[in-house]
Amino acid sequence: MLRTAWDLAEQVRATLLETIRPLTAARWVFRPAAHAWCIGEQVEHLLRAEIGSSKMARKLIRGDFHAQHLPAGAISYTAALDRYPFGALEAPPALVPGPVRNRETLERELAEAHARFRSELAAFQGDDPEALRAPDPATGVWFTLGGWVKLQAWHEARHLSQIQRIVAARDFPR
Repeated sequence: MLRTAWDLAEQVRATLLETIRPLTAARWVFRPAAHAWCIGEQVEHLLRAEIGSSKMARKLIRGDFHAQHLPAGAISYTAALDRYPFGALEAPPALVPGPVRNRETLERELAEAHARFRSELAAFQGDDPEALRAPDPATGVWFTLGGWVKLQAWHEARHLSQIQRIVAARDFPR
């Protein structure tokens, strides 16, 4: 179950890197609208989100949520999650990007965070990753361990499509 979820995360990350690697500094900071995030800010947001997902995986695996029970009627997603489950949301404060940093630095930090997430998942020694579940602190929606991996992948895919639309826009610097 975790392998399929992780494979999706790997595919999305590879496409993200292919999309951002050729960007010049002017393209990296281009804003498609006055209050919209530039590509550099979106990538910083994705970095922060993956760090958060990795921390949730670590907490689930070490048993931090074993005493919490899924409330009756609560929404819960598993590794079968086949799309990003939310519409447009305001980013929680911890995921709001700071000043735009250079692409090379963020690429390096993305690689480090991705490797850390993979190592957190490798620490799982149980029989059923779907038996581990915890609520998303920002939305209250519950995810299993596999669901957290899929959420990370689908969230990144959502922002990847936004980045691809920015790159394809007529006013994008050529």
